[in-house]
Amino acid sequence: MVEKLEDSGAKVESLVPVGRFASLQAAREYALVVLAMNLDCLITIQEDGYLIHGEDGFQEAIREEFRLYAEEQSLPREAPGIPVFGSGVNLALVWICLLLFSLASQAENPAVTDRFLASSVAIWGEGEIYRAFTALFLHADLEHLMSNAVLGTLFGILVANSFGPLRGWALILASGFLGNLASMAIRYPEEALSLGASTAVFGALGLLVGAGLQEVWRARSWRRGMRTVAPLLAGLMIFSLNGIGDPGTDTLAHLTGMAAGLLVGLPTAILLGRRVTGT
Repeated sequence: MVEKLEDSGAKVESLVPVGRFASLQAAREYALVVLAMNLDCLITIQEDGYLIHGEDGFQEAIREEFRLYAEEQSLPREAPGIPVFGSGVNLALVWICLLLFSLASQAENPAVTDRFLASSVAIWGEGEIYRAFTALFLHADLEHLMSNAVLGTLFGILVANSFGPLRGWALILASGFLGNLASMAIRYPEEALSLGASTAVFGALGLLVGAGLQEVWRARSWRRGMRTVAPLLAGLMIFSLNGIGDPGTDTLAHLTGMAAGLLVGLPTAILLGRRVTGT
């Protein structure tokens, strides 16, 4: 019995054996290698397996292609795309513990609040830049803290899945820090005071938007845009829940925090994507 993979018009006598295989599936797979070389081939059934016949004069070239193909098939294959990292829940718990510790310190010593909250005059007039960072750990009361802790943990886990736990939480705090610097700079030289982790929470939203934009660009498809739209919708929902323009809500800091998250999140997501795909 003879199985032709291609009606080449060549006589069987002009073809010579180039490979023997135990299964028909393997024989067909390697016959495609021969056909890819633009050469004729035949598969014949033998008592001990299946024999591939190739054109006379190309035996060595075909066997070399078989060897290279076998080596290629044996190499480990990595799935392309952006990896999904761990949730970073442990880091979120550490963050919440730091917030509770800071609140306890504020209750024990009210001077802590005045010394470390964000102040436009102190930051840009007196050079106390650290206040833009320390203010992220201070809160007015337990209710204020728990509101930011719940939202911050939720969005922090999503950021950790996109950027990695350590990198993700570092980017969240960096976004909050830059957001506070920007909001205080806009208000300076007038005195403005602010405290709370909400700037970092909105920074996390900006990071998610940046990751979503990178995915849309990589896939060249706006069907993937829901990953970008969802964080924006979540931000608008939080704005509405907290009350835009409410005296207790620092709307400007929320906006600058999200903008800072987007500015640091998008290039970071692009670099991560290039590292994974090797481009």
